[in-house]
Amino acid sequence: MATGQGSVRVVGIVGGGTMGRRIAHGCVVCGVRARIYDVSASAREEAVATVRRYLREYARSGAVDVEAASALLDPCEDIPTCAADADWLIETVPEDLELKRTVLAKMSEAAPDAAYIASNTSSLPGSWLAPSLERPERFVNMNFGATDHPKVEVMGHDGTSPDTIEAAKRLLRQLDLVPIVALREIQGYPTNRIWRAIKKESLHLIAGGYTTAENIDRAWMLDWHVAMGPCGLMDVVGLDVVRDIENVYYEASGDPSDKPPEFLEEMIERGELGLKSGKGFYEYPAPAFERDGWLTAEED
Repeated sequence: MATGQGSVRVVGIVGGGTMGRRIAHGCVVCGVRARIYDVSASAREEAVATVRRYLREYARSGAVDVEAASALLDPCEDIPTCAADADWLIETVPEDLELKRTVLAKMSEAAPDAAYIASNTSSLPGSWLAPSLERPERFVNMNFGATDHPKVEVMGHDGTSPDTIEAAKRLLRQLDLVPIVALREIQGYPTNRIWRAIKKESLHLIAGGYTTAENIDRAWMLDWHVAMGPCGLMDVVGLDVVRDIENVYYEASGDPSDKPPEFLEEMIERGELGLKSGKGFYEYPAPAFERDGWLTAEED
């Protein structure tokens, strides 16, 4: 049952990959029921197992009751079950325009009348997606980060109602997150485009043989006093996801400089997807940049 001005009780998540799991975890630790659906039964099972692992890790700080939070996590076998009585539905399927349009149309058809719908897309403007929905005024883009990252960029399209933006802000505050609201729509979100420029230039410098991923990250970490550099962060996102996002920009612009570099495609073909596959720019679960002394060591 949608809650209007009250607290959100149920969030339905369509897509059981990295971001679906992250959002589900963020919901249940804050006492919000998370229903998660994926077309793949194995992906659903893995999503639930991963969220429960996140909960166990999170519980070490005493911040959550693992059993109570786990009880709020519901795997679903279809979209109507995922959508039933949901206050919010959030789409987290791969960064493919036609796929997202198809999935959002099904979500819209199944959604309660008072529910809001969001896409976690990284690069597709809501105006490209909204025509797929029955109530586009209740649709917004929300770009979540990693489990320990509090920022979520919120961006409406021309038809998004002010009420939907306010509802998105309330949801995120309820999940102990910080909404950063775009004033106007732009491909990729305003502040996310800054990250995109860093990511694109890092890939260009590696592809051109100007420097290495390790040196980019070492310099970045020294400059900005952070725990991870751009290439480590791309590993966390997933190099296949990075490639897909860059392809969206390339297809929109036709600019050859926007095309993902060949070395990235080769890494993906070898199964080097980053954190989720155990190898990307670094090897996991113990990447070099986390080693004592790595930051100030001689170049690799």
